[in-house]
Amino acid sequence: MVLAMMGIITGIYALDASGRGGKASASKVERQNREKARYYYLEGLRHQVEGRHAEAYENFKHANRIDPAFPEAAYSFAQLRLANSVDTLTSRAELARSLTLMRPYVDNFPEDYDEVIYYGYVAARLDSLQESIRVYERTDSLLPMRTATLLHLSDVYFAAREDEKGLAALDRYEKIEGKSPNLTLKKISYLINRSDTAAALREVTSLVESNPREPAYLLLKGNLFQLTENRDSVEAYFKKAEEIAPGYGAAKLALADFYRQEGDSAAYDAKTYEALLAEDFGLEEKSALLSEYLQKLIYDKSNTKRGDYLFSVLETQYPFEPEVLDLAARYSAAKGDFAKAIEKIGYAIDLDLDNDVYWGQKMSYLISDDRWKEAVATYDEAVKHVDPGMGLRMLCASAAQIGEDYELAIKMYGELINQLAPLAKPTGKLELADIPKQISLDGLEQISNLYTTIGDCSYNSGKLEQAFQSYENALLLDPENAMALNNYAYFMVENGGDIVKAADLSKRSLSGENEDNPTFLDTYAWILYKQGKYEEAVGYQKRAIEKSEGSASESSELWDHYGDMLLATGDKKGAVEAWKKALDLTEDKKAITKKINENK
Repeated sequence: MVLAMMGIITGIYALDASGRGGKASASKVERQNREKARYYYLEGLRHQVEGRHAEAYENFKHANRIDPAFPEAAYSFAQLRLANSVDTLTSRAELARSLTLMRPYVDNFPEDYDEVIYYGYVAARLDSLQESIRVYERTDSLLPMRTATLLHLSDVYFAAREDEKGLAALDRYEKIEGKSPNLTLKKISYLINRSDTAAALREVTSLVESNPREPAYLLLKGNLFQLTENRDSVEAYFKKAEEIAPGYGAAKLALADFYRQEGDSAAYDAKTYEALLAEDFGLEEKSALLSEYLQKLIYDKSNTKRGDYLFSVLETQYPFEPEVLDLAARYSAAKGDFAKAIEKIGYAIDLDLDNDVYWGQKMSYLISDDRWKEAVATYDEAVKHVDPGMGLRMLCASAAQIGEDYELAIKMYGELINQLAPLAKPTGKLELADIPKQISLDGLEQISNLYTTIGDCSYNSGKLEQAFQSYENALLLDPENAMALNNYAYFMVENGGDIVKAADLSKRSLSGENEDNPTFLDTYAWILYKQGKYEEAVGYQKRAIEKSEGSASESSELWDHYGDMLLATGDKKGAVEAWKKALDLTEDKKAITKKINENK
C-alpha cells in the first residue's frame, strides 16, 4: 500500500513553521539527516510502486533509521514489516513494534482514510481494541461522509464486548445507507451471539417489510426460523420466496436442504433437480450443489441411482465442460468404478491439457485400479504439458513403489528431496550442511519421511546397507520419526544387526500418539522375543492385538508372532489358537499350518 500523501511529499519536508522539520534551530547535521531520510523514503516509494518490495523495505528501513521522527517513513517501514513472513518479524513483540511505528503518521494525518483504517485493523488484530476504537471514532468524527467507518467501528465495539455501541453504529449506518440483507445479517449475527433471538427476528421482519416482494429477504427470515427450530415457519417462508420468484434457484436450494434435514428424500431429490435446472445458477454453483448431494449419497451408502439420474441433468446441460467431467470421474471413483473414472477424467484432460490436478486425478484412479504401469506412463505424458509439482512426483513414486519398480521409485523420491534441498543426496550419507538453513520444520519432516520411504524401497530391492543409511538420514533430520525408527529396528533385527540398538530404536517409536500403534508394538515385542524376554514380549504383543482387532491393522503376522511368543513361554495351547487366527488372515497357509500340526 503506498501512502495517499505521496503527492505532497515535497511539502512535508519544506522548511515551514508547521512541520517538525522546519525549525530554523535545526542543526546542519539534522538537516542533512532529514534530506537523506527523504531521499531513501522516495526511493522506497519508487520501488514499491514498481513492485520491488524487498528493495522498498530496505529503503524505508534505512530512512527510518536515519530519522526515526519521519512519520511517513516509519509507517511505510512498518507496513512492509507486517507483510514480511520472516519469523523474527512475526513475534508478538515485533508486531506490536510495527504498530507503534505506524501510530505517529496516523495521528499526524488523521484524514488519510485508507491508512487510518488499515492501522485500526492491525491494532484490532493485535488485540489493541481500545486503540482501534480511538482512531475509528476520530475518523468517524472527522469524515462522517465515509460511512464504511461505522462498519469497522461496529466490529471492534463487538470485539471489545461493547455490544450496545456496536449495534448503535450499525443503526446509524442503516439510517444513512438504507436496509440491506448483508447489514441485517450482520446485526442478526451479533444479536444471536447475545442469545437475543427476539431482537434478531424484529430486525429481519423489518427488512422483509421494507420490500415484501424480495425473495432473498424471505429466505433470510426462513433461515432465522431454522435457528429457532420453528420448522413450520422455515418451510412457509422458503415456499413463499419460491412462489414470488419461481425461477429463483436459491429458494429451491434452501427448500432442498430443508427437506434433507427433515429426512424427506423424495422432496429433497425433487428440489435438487429443480435447482439444477435454475437459470440463475451457473456451472460453478450447480457443480457444488451436485457434489454435496453425491457426497451425501456415498457417505450414507444410499442408492446411487438417484445420484446417477441427477448427474445426467448436469451432463446434459454441460456435456463438454472439464469441471463436469472431473466431477463425473470423482463420483465414479467414489462408487468404486475406477475404469469409468479414468475414462471421464481422460476426457477432461483432453479439454484442459494444462490442468495438473486432472493429471493427478487420473494417476490416482489408475493406482487405485492396480494399473501402476499406466500411472507411470500417465506421469510421463503429463510432464509434456505441465510442470510436475510435488504432488505428481509423489504419485509417480508411489505407483512405482506399488509396482515394485524400486529403482524408479527411489529416483522419484530423490527428486522430491531435491525440490526441498537441492544439495541433498537421495542415497548415501546425508550431511546437515546439505540442508538449506532457512528450511521450515515441516520441510525437515517431509525430507525425513522421504528418506524413510527410500529406505523401505532399498530394503525391498535387497540393498540393505543403502536402506540402513537412508533410515539414518531420516533420523538425522527428525529423531522422532516413528516410521523410520520402527522400520529400521525391525529390518535390523531380522538381518542379524545390533539387537540392543534395534530395541532402543523400537522403544523410541512408542511415544506420544504412537504408543498404542499395533505395528510398532509388534516390532518391539518381536525384538524382546528375539532377546529371550518372552513374558515381556507377550505383554506387548497382547496389547498390539487388542489395539488392532477389527481394524485395518489386524494382520496374520501379529497373530503368528503372538503364537511364537506364547509357545516360548510354554503356553502351547494358546500358541495354537493364535496361529489358527493367523491362518484365517493369510493366503499363504503352509508355514503356519506346519506350526499348528507340530504343536497339537
